[in-house]
Amino acid sequence: MQMNWNDWYTDTMDVFRNAPNKTGSLTRMERQQVLTGIPCRVYTVQPKGPAMSQTAASVSQTDKLACALDADIRAGDELLVHRGARLGKSFQDSRYFAGEPALYPEPFGAVLPGLAHREVSLLKQELVK
Repeated sequence: MQMNWNDWYTDTMDVFRNAPNKTGSLTRMERQQVLTGIPCRVYTVQPKGPAMSQTAASVSQTDKLACALDADIRAGDELLVHRGARLGKSFQDSRYFAGEPALYPEPFGAVLPGLAHREVSLLKQELVK
């Protein structure tokens, strides 16, 4: 039986990165879109319920993103994830910032081939439209 991560990707993402933009003799960093429509999946590895304090409630959980090993995702990239896009759904988009990616290449002689992928820890940011 061969598992393929690509079958598991239900979302797509657009990737934005700071890149130098030179105008005359002035170079400044601008956020530019570098990838679009990359298949991925966001999942939660440590779900926790709301925590209450005297002044406010908060939610703390760890979200991760899995995508193809060759997707050029770097720490600090802004990720706009279109949830359910590969299923023909249009749920609310989510905006994240990428942590340091962990690479999981295909081991030689793997028991379950097709599991090579890139895994990224996420920092979620409110998406304001």
